Amino acid sequence: MYDAIAPVAKMLELQSQNMANSVTETFTQTASGEALDWRGQERGVSRDKATYTRVLAKVTDDNGQQLNNISLNDRFASINDDNPIFYYVVKIQSDGVLLQADELGTRPNGYIGQILPVTPNDSLNWAEITEIAVPAKNEESDDSLRNRILTNSDSIAYGGNVSDYKKMLNDVEEIGAYQIYPTWKGGGTVKLVILNNELIGASGVLLSQVKNKIDPPETTGQGYGLAPIGHSVTVVAPSTKNISVRLKISTDGISPIENIKNDIKQSISEYFNEQRTFWGKIPQNQDRGYSLTIYRSQLLARVVKVAHVSNSTLPTLNDESEDISMIFNNEISELPILKEVIFDE
Repeated sequence: MYDAIAPVAKMLELQSQNMANSVTETFTQTASGEALDWRGQERGVSRDKATYTRVLAKVTDDNGQQLNNISLNDRFASINDDNPIFYYVVKIQSDGVLLQADELGTRPNGYIGQILPVTPNDSLNWAEITEIAVPAKNEESDDSLRNRILTNSDSIAYGGNVSDYKKMLNDVEEIGAYQIYPTWKGGGTVKLVILNNELIGASGVLLSQVKNKIDPPETTGQGYGLAPIGHSVTVVAPSTKNISVRLKISTDGISPIENIKNDIKQSISEYFNEQRTFWGKIPQNQDRGYSLTIYRSQLLARVVKVAHVSNSTLPTLNDESEDISMIFNNEISELPILKEVIFDE
């Protein structure tokens, strides 16, 4: 009897599990993967795809001058023997060569240094990556996509309103965050402040790319980009607000002090990185206007949670005993950057 019913019982169990999974994947709150993508399409929201890193490279001849026989699609590779990153030429500029990584995702964001030619070139003497011009990002996670699907939109993207510009910028994969300032210099003027996928001020390459897509500079205001006719769009990077953190700590003496200091620096750096994720968001308690503050109390909470720290003074910011609020207005938009962490004896 057992042998007769065991296969049927197994199939009934699998069918029951499949039915339970079907119910779970039906709702946005519990769906995952492809099912969550389908839920997003019903709301007009698509998962952000992984992008390619673009870098600026210095490619010179024996005289130290930029090589003049580089061609589009010439290939280079990093000097990582285990798993090299491959690049190809997408643009030749006066200040170097713009390369794009072959692989999707953020791994190429971390490589700066010498590269080797894959395409033979007898005139090449030296080649190196000098700058990550447009950092890449990984594919959007389920949690991030679900949050965007469930977020209610109060207005319809239409005719150059703020929601319309949000949609334009969300469609540019190389943008990590942005701020929009409508009518910043009167009617028909719009300022866009851009961060890259690493939440750092956008490079000139990315700013030019966004400007050309939304409002080409040679035909500004004429509607040849995504911006409506009559809109003059300015695309800039934020001003950097360097912040030095100073504090005095007490330890339990178990771990070397230098190790503890390094852990504190890492924790404070993570705090600044987290704060930049809110840089382009309008707080829920405000209808309009961006706001971001570096709080001394939150830094203190971070410090005392580090292992082997028994006590700490309330940190000062740029040698001032005050929190620092970023300035966001039509003229200036600040981005907080950790400059250094100083320990008093």
